[in-house]
Amino acid sequence: MNLFVNILAIAIFGILAVSLVYTLSVARQQKTVEGELDTKIAKPVQGNVYARNPIFLAYGIFFALLLFIVLFVAITFV
Repeated sequence: MNLFVNILAIAIFGILAVSLVYTLSVARQQKTVEGELDTKIAKPVQGNVYARNPIFLAYGIFFALLLFIVLFVAITFV
């Protein structure tokens, strides 16, 4: 069980690191036009509004990991 917890912890930290790098790269790509509040949304983002949003991606990964942990605890202790 200790090995599983270590592997799970490494996976969680890996996902957090990838998410941080992805968020920083997306933030750097965004260009703001001086004096204009709204800019045009890129075509790939318009097509996949929910799949390209890092916030929805983070929530999805969080709930998937939470479900995985709950199932693991339920199988282990029941």
